[in-house]
Amino acid sequence: MDFNLSNEVFRRKHLEMIEAFPLVALIHCALAALVITISFSLYGTTTQLIAWCVLFPSVIAIRFVLDKALKPNIISRCMTKFNWFCLLSTRSLLGFVWSLGSIWFIQIDAQANLLSTTIWVTALAYAGTIFHINSIASLQTYFWSLMAPLSLYFFFVLNLHFEVFVITTAGIIYVSLYSKILHKRSIDRISDAIEKEQLIAELSKANKEITLLAEQDALTGLKNRTYFNQYIEQIWSQAIELNQNVCIILFDIDHFKAYNDNYGHVSGDRAIQTVANTLSLIELPSPTCFFARVGGEEFAAVLPNTDLISAIDIAEDIRFEVENSRLAHRYSSCSDVVTVSVGVAMTEPVKGDNIKDLIEQSDQALYRAKEGGRNIVATAKLHPHRVEPQAKLAETPSTH
Repeated sequence: MDFNLSNEVFRRKHLEMIEAFPLVALIHCALAALVITISFSLYGTTTQLIAWCVLFPSVIAIRFVLDKALKPNIISRCMTKFNWFCLLSTRSLLGFVWSLGSIWFIQIDAQANLLSTTIWVTALAYAGTIFHINSIASLQTYFWSLMAPLSLYFFFVLNLHFEVFVITTAGIIYVSLYSKILHKRSIDRISDAIEKEQLIAELSKANKEITLLAEQDALTGLKNRTYFNQYIEQIWSQAIELNQNVCIILFDIDHFKAYNDNYGHVSGDRAIQTVANTLSLIELPSPTCFFARVGGEEFAAVLPNTDLISAIDIAEDIRFEVENSRLAHRYSSCSDVVTVSVGVAMTEPVKGDNIKDLIEQSDQALYRAKEGGRNIVATAKLHPHRVEPQAKLAETPSTH
């Protein structure tokens, strides 16, 4: 068992033991009520009965409070030696208060009560395995706190030496051997559960990674065409349902074939990556918006619930940031650096409309931008460059 698994098993087994206490308390209280009823009906109100009626609920309350206080420490795995002492002490107190009550009950009438008391104490001691089996230390503390005082009383007061020998021997065998077998089974159960949880978590993580890879363009890290096609349909349906508009921006690298032919395919890939990297500088309106690489040098931005003016601003940001990357392109007819032409289209779809129509409108706008001289944003018309980005661009030196 590796270190992390061992730590998690250690944490879980004690956590299970603490979380079982409400049921433990209920069982003990039910048995206590039965014992009190029998004692009262047979002997009336005795000093021992009154004392035990005070002690028992006090011990239950102490254990409840301490368990609740220690639970966060167990969860965070920061139990101190004092914390463990408190944890074991509450188990010991519960066993001891039952042993003390049993001795008092025997003292009232040893001949009548000895057998019944021995039976219920033995049952309590051995049944404690059910709720303490996750921790051998807790089991032994509870078991011997219950059995030891009663055994000493049998031995020194009632002179039941043989009976004490039998009870003690059986207890040692049970706690030392059989309870350890049960403890191992319990630990194996917890270990198996943790390993299954870890396996499920690993599989879930692997599935997410596979899904991410299936949706991600290998060269740029952007969403790929498959993701674009699938997700755009969802956005379209949602826009129809919520009466929202949808904007699509298509843009591609100007004269990319000339760039590829003259600088080489490796440089062409780097140019595509450069364009993709500049998109990280663009602030999109919402988490549902995304960029995708939809072709060799062609990209898209999908902007649900975005108005046309905002979409044009984003398109101009894209155009400016790509140009501002200052990646030299001596074979372009529109600039001496890499640039993009951008087409923008927007619609508010209704039932019966097709997303392909919006993509076609955006593609036509892109064609219009190319026909208009490239390195420009177009919708149904051409949009001039913003003055501010151009001023910034003039201050930036060209690099290759």
